[in-house]
Amino acid sequence: MWNRIWQLHTPPKVRNFVWRACSDILPTRTNLYRRKVPVDPACGICQQHDETVAHALWSCPMARNVWALVTGKLQKRSSEVKDFYVLVRGLMAELSPKEMEVCATVSWSIWNARIRYLFDKKQTQPCDILRGAMSLLQDYQRLCQ
Repeated sequence: MWNRIWQLHTPPKVRNFVWRACSDILPTRTNLYRRKVPVDPACGICQQHDETVAHALWSCPMARNVWALVTGKLQKRSSEVKDFYVLVRGLMAELSPKEMEVCATVSWSIWNARIRYLFDKKQTQPCDILRGAMSLLQDYQRLCQ
């Protein structure tokens, strides 16, 4: 699985992000709380669940709104995911490399939109998050040719 992540034709920052997300080392509220940082582990956006990597990138209503716009097999996946690593392994078994590149870049864009919302109070619309992800991916792939 790790080789497939590092072989994705995405910007290096996206591959690194996916590796960090799968390794559960992103600074989510749950991870910060576990490291004794005095924060509430609840999601800063929906307040419904603890902010784990899986919740932030897949299950949170904000993320679900973005994933609903992505065409293909991703829309049929359950929103209930406990571990992002398990989710990515399942996606890699089902998706083509091109679809996996989209999935990785959209995940990176969702994370950045969350950060902008939580720290800068700037809300990004789901269609803009997806459009930004697709633009980043297409520009990178075009430049690499």
